[in-house]
Amino acid sequence: MSNIAVGNILEGTVVGVQSFGAFVNIGENKQGLVHISQIASSYVEDINQFVKVGDKVTVKVLEIKNDGKISLTMRIHEEKKEDRRPFKKRDDNRGPGGRSQGQGGRSSSKEDFESMMKRWMKTSEDKMGDLGKREKRR
Repeated sequence: MSNIAVGNILEGTVVGVQSFGAFVNIGENKQGLVHISQIASSYVEDINQFVKVGDKVTVKVLEIKNDGKISLTMRIHEEKKEDRRPFKKRDDNRGPGGRSQGQGGRSSSKEDFESMMKRWMKTSEDKMGDLGKREKRR
């Protein structure tokens, strides 16, 4: 039975190093690629500073594609995405241009399209007027 499955951690030997990643023999006549972004958690400018042919490495199987290509990572002991605090969308009533609108921002999420378009047009006309005044001053 094969040990090569997504999520499995395996021992392998580096058999090739390219500028984009390292090829690792993971047994069963199979090789996988550790992309340069999966070599270390820090920025890797020169992959040769991290691995060389013949190195024994521990890798985790990230993906096995339909064409048989195997994606590996050496970043095994890093925090998993599931362990991170979930992303929470900001709800701070920001208006056009990213500026805070306070209570005068959007009145409700059910605001109809026409009123949103009118507000956008007004803001756009105000900005264009300000730009015109600045150009006349030059």
